[in-house]
Formats: sequence, structure tokens, C-alpha cells
Amino acid sequence: MSAMVSSTEKRIVSSCLLSPTAYNIPLFVRFAEGLNIPRMYNLLTRYMEDFELFRTSYEIHSEIHKRTRNEPPTIEVRTFEHLDKDRLIGEQLITIKDRALVRFLICRVLDEPGDYLFINAHHVLLDGFSMNLFLQELTQAYLSGEPAVSQLYPLLPEEAPQGSMQAEGGGGRTLSFGKYAPFKSKLLGRQSSEIHYLNECFSLDGSPAKRHSDFAVALTAFSLSLAHFLHSGSVYLAYPYLGRDPRNYKALGNFVQLIPFGIELEEELGTETDQLIAGIQSRIFASFAGRDYYDELIRTEGMSSMNIFRDIIFDYKSGSLIAKTLNEAHGIQLEEAHGYRDEKYGLHFSVYKTGNDWEISIISSEYGLTDLQALLTLFHSILQKLYANAGGGLRVGDLVSLTAKEEKHGGEAAPETPGGKIYDEVAGIVSALLGEAGVQANVSFFDLGMDSLLLVKFKKRIRESFNINLKISDFFNYHTAELLAGKIMDHLKEAN
Repeated sequence: MSAMVSSTEKRIVSSCLLSPTAYNIPLFVRFAEGLNIPRMYNLLTRYMEDFELFRTSYEIHSEIHKRTRNEPPTIEVRTFEHLDKDRLIGEQLITIKDRALVRFLICRVLDEPGDYLFINAHHVLLDGFSMNLFLQELTQAYLSGEPAVSQLYPLLPEEAPQGSMQAEGGGGRTLSFGKYAPFKSKLLGRQSSEIHYLNECFSLDGSPAKRHSDFAVALTAFSLSLAHFLHSGSVYLAYPYLGRDPRNYKALGNFVQLIPFGIELEEELGTETDQLIAGIQSRIFASFAGRDYYDELIRTEGMSSMNIFRDIIFDYKSGSLIAKTLNEAHGIQLEEAHGYRDEKYGLHFSVYKTGNDWEISIISSEYGLTDLQALLTLFHSILQKLYANAGGGLRVGDLVSLTAKEEKHGGEAAPETPGGKIYDEVAGIVSALLGEAGVQANVSFFDLGMDSLLLVKFKKRIRESFNINLKISDFFNYHTAELLAGKIMDHLKEAN
């Protein structure tokens, strides 16, 4: 059975073409008492047969179609002397063009008392929250010996996702992007060509006072960390909002959306941090209103504001939302694999909080390890001070310094003069791809109609024309013919 995809699915699938192994969610579930392999195998087979979700794949040509296949994905059983998790993840990566977008591997491990169930699912099928609901239901069914009685609820409209924290009434405050360009230039000044994965765990000292939601405190701490790190009075980022109906996690259609977030601190340095957190918390809840920020910003702000959805993502999770202990009595524990592939973002800063323990995972396709470690140290320090501020009196200026000697940002290429040979060739490629008679030097490719499918072709044409292999992120950061020509010119100078 074949069907057209929704606009949200198309957006996710298209972004996967830019980074083939993006959106993999590899997880290990450890069964401390060992696994009854026939029972788990039969149970997984039942789920694969009963729900189209697990049998969905995508065909990508000039259009994107999703197809539901009759045959379920293969469930593999293997015995390991020793389980090398990183190697297994590397062997089981999924691309969006694969026939099966979910993989199950039952792992018998000889040198451990426990066994593992390995699952890798593509994000277009399941988000982390939905995966956790599935694992909780799977665990209950495994221990009871019977599949859970499942019911598919009608899909809610994609344009109006519902959630337990949705606010009544308004759609949130309109963001201003007037200071986005200076913030972006500071980010470019930190840019490198490296990809890094960084993980750290820590516990906060003492018993922090509970006056605000942990999410609001963590988002405030991260925003202040970025401001201090970049010496920037303005900070822009995005965070995921759970738009999927929890009852409906076995059906496609209710995807998590990204909410843009901006904060300006020049006038806030004398403000008490409690007041700042309270304001941010109010804005967070006001924004849960089912708005399609992606399309809204594309229409009103152009590509300069669209970068906010790929520059910095702040992803907060907690034990109450995504439980890692699936069954304490039988020692069934979820181990989030650090192999989650997410390299389409410049920086993905992920937080998992349980009690006073914090686990931080950073994935960055654009920034150096030293910078990431410095940002993580700042976050830890500022978070601790926000929670320890039981008596009040702590001000934003006590945590953030916005003054620094202005540096020349090496990440910004000097644009080539319009009319130069490189510029003319870039403009010609854009014109041919988009069917535009003339391409202005300072107009974004994306405002002219460039989408992810065309961007893959654009990248290939640039490689063929100039014998250089730019990163996909370069096309977002240098998104006009003038800027991209300058970037190419710098690459060619370095090569010579």
C-alpha cells in the first residue's frame, strides 16, 4: 500500500537526505535475569505484524511516498562472547532509503549474567517518548506472557498537536529576529569542520529549592551559558515540544515539533535570576499551542530566521517523561545508546535529569571539542548556582559577562564581488535548479524555493564544478550566491 506523505513527514525525510544516518535512535534494554528468547521473539513478531508503523518505509524520487509492506522486519537473534555496543550500533545504522526503518536484535551475552534487546528505529517512525511507551508496554507484555491489548486512537489533526502541557488560549509571544545576525556571526566565529560526541554525568550539591520547573531552570542555565560563552547579549535556539498524543504512539502523524526560543540580556543584567526563570517558564507554557513555527517563520522572516531550527537544539528529558528503569523487580533497564546520530544540527545539547543526577550528551557537527567542553563547564556551574539560590538575590549579571574584545570571526568568508567567475557559476547553478532567470547576490536560495531535495543536487553540482566537498551546513550558513561564492573562494585558496 502506497500513500503521499504529510508535510511534516516530508520535512523529516528530506532532511535525512542531507545526512544519511541522521535520525537513528539506537537503544539497548538490559534484562538482568537473562532473556526468554522464544517469548521475546514471538512477542516482537506480533507487534510487527499488528502495527503498520513498524512496516512503513519511504520511496524517494521526485516525490516522496510512504509504503506499508506486508512482511514484517527481520528480528535477529545472535550470541556474543562480549557485547561491543559501539560496533553493533555501527553495523545496524539505518538510512531513510532502507526497506526496513526499524531493527531488532536479541543479544545473548556469554560473559554477562544478563542479556540485551537492541533496537534501532528511525526517528520518522518513533520519537524518544513514543519509543519509551512502546518499551514499557513490551516489558509488561513480556513479563505477563501475553501481548498487551492495544487500541489505535483516531489521529489528531497534524496542525493542532495536543499535549498534557498545552496552554489554554494564546499562541505565545512573537519572536523578534532583529539581533539574530550578530548572534549567528559569533557562532560562525567558533565554527570548525569537526564532528564531536561528548557525554558527561554530574550530581548537583545539596537539595535544590523547587520554585520553577526543571525544564525552565535548565533552559535558563543553557541560555546564560551560551550568552557568556559567546559574549552575546542575544541568544537564539530551539527546543523540542512533544506534540504526539501519548495514546497514539503506534501511528504516524503526530510528530514532535521544534519551538524557537530567543532571549535578550542587555537590559536583564540587573534582574534577579528567579524573575528571569519565571518569565521564561511563562513563555514556555504559552508556546504550547499547536503552531507550525517552521512554516510560520519561512513565510514571515525568510531563511535568516530558519537557521534557528538547525543551529542549536536544546533537548530536555527527565525520568518522569522517559523512564530508564522499565521494571525494577526484574532488573530491566533502558540504556540510552550514545550512538544517536544527529549531525544535521550545528549543536544538539541533550539533558537527561533523574533526581539530582544530570546526564549531558552533546552532538556537534560544527564546533571544536575545546569549545564544547568550555560550554559544558559553564552550564554545570550556572545550573548549580541557579538551584542553590534558595534565598534569592542572585542577579543575571553575577553569572554572565557580555563584554569581550571584538574578534574577527574566521568563520565568515569575505564574499566575492558579484560578477566574478565563481559567483557567476554559483548563480548559474542556482538559476538552473530553481528555474530563476536571474539570481540576486544577497537573496537566500531558500527564499527562492530551494528545498532539501534540490539541496542534495545543488551540493553535487558544486562538487562537480569546483572539485570541493562542502558540508550541508555550509549551504545553510552561506545561503546566498554572494556568501557561498566567498566560501568556495576560501576553500580553493586553502587547497592551493
